[in-house]
Amino acid sequence: MEQSSRSNIRVAAIALIITIITQFLYVALLAEVGIVEGWPLRSTIWTVETIAFTVLTVAALAALANDARHRVVWAALALSGLFNAIQAGFGLSMFLPATEMAGRESPLMATILAGAFLFFFLAKALIGMAGVGLGLSLFRNGGAAAKTVGGLAVLTGAIGAAANIIAMPLGMDLVFQAGAAGTVATVFAAIAAWMVSSKD
Repeated sequence: MEQSSRSNIRVAAIALIITIITQFLYVALLAEVGIVEGWPLRSTIWTVETIAFTVLTVAALAALANDARHRVVWAALALSGLFNAIQAGFGLSMFLPATEMAGRESPLMATILAGAFLFFFLAKALIGMAGVGLGLSLFRNGGAAAKTVGGLAVLTGAIGAAANIIAMPLGMDLVFQAGAAGTVATVFAAIAAWMVSSKD
């Protein structure tokens, strides 16, 4: 694997890991905090996520150009980064003014949330699909450690993709389950991407 391709893949993996960290911080610190009350920290986390998802998109597109064996994987990750940046942008640009204008439980806020989470579910489904592709590559071409990670990436990726596809038409009803499945899939997709970058 060329050094430039390896670097692009590792940047994509690091960007995925950053988004995992921010999601844990968000749930741990802001799950029960109102939009207005938690805005300084919430907007900071969403800004970091928007940047990380944009970096993921660019790095995955660069990898797509150089790694013919995994083009579908990098295309899926590039789109996931784009869709995640859009959903984070919904939060940054719309959540606070919609809450201040109409209230957290208003139909306007519900509509904006539904739009944001449609992109959220779609992005998580794409990450899951990418995890399946990376996992299969490791399982076919690696040693014991690669096969183990590859198998876990395939399993968690398939579950994460399925959960988020099912959640798309249901709105907020499965947001916790789909989000958790997608986050686990992201962990193994990031590890699998890093391991793929280390293989010749």
